[in-house]
Amino acid sequence: MKRNLLIRLTCIAMTVIATLAFVCPAFAEGANDGKILLTRELALEIAQNFADSLDDTGTIKAASATQLYDESGQAIGCIVDYVSAEDNSPHGYLVLDNIDESLVEEYSLDSNVISPYAAAKSAADVRGVARMPGASPSDGQDDDLVAVRTSPYTYAVVVSGTSRGISSTGSIMRVSPTASSKKPSTWDEIFIDETYSGNYQILSDNHFGEQFFSFGEGEIENETGRYACAVTAMTNVAASYLKMDFYNQSLSQTYITLWALSDTKVDHTGKNLSSGREITYGSTNNSEIGPALTSFLGTMHCPVSYKHELSPSFSDFTSITDSQNASIVSLGINTDNGREGHSMAVFGYQTIKGKDTGDTTQVLIVADGWGHAARYVNFAYSRYTDTYGTHFTRS
Repeated sequence: MKRNLLIRLTCIAMTVIATLAFVCPAFAEGANDGKILLTRELALEIAQNFADSLDDTGTIKAASATQLYDESGQAIGCIVDYVSAEDNSPHGYLVLDNIDESLVEEYSLDSNVISPYAAAKSAADVRGVARMPGASPSDGQDDDLVAVRTSPYTYAVVVSGTSRGISSTGSIMRVSPTASSKKPSTWDEIFIDETYSGNYQILSDNHFGEQFFSFGEGEIENETGRYACAVTAMTNVAASYLKMDFYNQSLSQTYITLWALSDTKVDHTGKNLSSGREITYGSTNNSEIGPALTSFLGTMHCPVSYKHELSPSFSDFTSITDSQNASIVSLGINTDNGREGHSMAVFGYQTIKGKDTGDTTQVLIVADGWGHAARYVNFAYSRYTDTYGTHFTRS
């Protein structure tokens, strides 16, 4: 059970959330002026430049590139996995997405961190994708798995030709059959700006606290029988302020207390596929986050105040981090099923500048509530439909 994960928020340790498009070493016939075709080889080259420009140790190697599709079956970018040049152990990832102008959706250069795609593929191996409805006995090989981005920062692997996918947390999810009609052995055309090389420099970065605290969804479900992203974000922030000291109160007690204080409602129930345990999933109004957490921390002899706002600016988060405090960001998107949202604890930031374009990318360092590793996410990602910030200040 991993809880205290020390994050190295330096050039070496970065989970940068980015959406990068693919570039190709030669112009494609009929391509638009100023655009270049992104091939697998070029994606690896860009990813290597990205790692080398933000980490000067020379120990991170771009190892593999997997094409990424949206749910309509449109190729939108790729996920590149990094390994250590010394022992081939996992060393982060980079997500390139040409839907967003910055091309950077997400990344990490941390040791022992795997990509969301690799996590989903691992979960698929454990679950046995060949046993999924609609899959044939031969399914489950790497050549049968398609990487699909289902929403910002959420990915699934899908058995080609089926409508069932597995997320990075191991949950089975329904995916449009159009997306899974692709074959991983093919590489669809994606164009990006010909000047883009993946070379960046860090303009500014900072983080809150000496340690990074992040409870993952599986751990929360096993401990509590419940899960709500806002409650998990509050738990992660509380752990950071209290340095994991809940005054002999268990994780389960803390979680249930925050659930009640935030008036979190039952949204649905489902079964944890690992344990078979019935899980209650909840939904929390963003406006309840601040009052609930300040009330809880007050009982823990750690008084804080809060500010809740719609459409916060990047500087709102950086100023809170610089004052050695934490925030919670709540992001919404519109889907075919209506609005969907997700809340994450914010423990730092980074601003990087493209050496080729001069454009800056503003990144929040978050505990995503699903896993244990920090993720570096592009705050200006264009697919958000609404954004809320809840900022805390120690009294």
